[in-house]
Amino acid sequence: MGRRKIKMEKVQDTNTKQVTFSKRRSGLFKKAAELATLCNAEVGILVFSPGNKPYPYGSPCFDLVAERYNNESEDSDSCETSGNGRRNRARQEKRICNRLNSIMEQVEAEKKRGEDLQNQLETAGEEKFDKPIEDLSLEELKEYEDKMMNMHGMIQSNISQMQVSSTLMLLSMDTQNN
Repeated sequence: MGRRKIKMEKVQDTNTKQVTFSKRRSGLFKKAAELATLCNAEVGILVFSPGNKPYPYGSPCFDLVAERYNNESEDSDSCETSGNGRRNRARQEKRICNRLNSIMEQVEAEKKRGEDLQNQLETAGEEKFDKPIEDLSLEELKEYEDKMMNMHGMIQSNISQMQVSSTLMLLSMDTQNN
């Protein structure tokens, strides 16, 4: 549909509200990441969806930013000046949180990619293959088979990427709990 100016008023339709929330949330998180990168700032954002599900974003990590905010009476460098053990733990938590944020971004990208693939699949079926399979010519059947094999390969690739991401996320959670 393209970009266009919209009125700033509450969205009534549930589906439209969810789509708007997802797009605006990802845009907000991108801006927060840019701010953190450009200004070397620590950023923490917590957004609740219309379904009351929390979506945190933090750079270097939401938990560290929230903890720092809650302990504002402490010196801002307390993580680095309170001994080697705490400093190493803070570094490790920062690495884990960065990896978790990266995985969450990958998951969001894969969701978007999945939606795009679903749209492609729906539109591909509308072009040529909207008639019964028995009525297709041999050439059309081969083309259909090629498209299906191509789609199967993309699905398998997505499954593999999701399995790797979930494994890395579980490993990072195990490391964080220990």
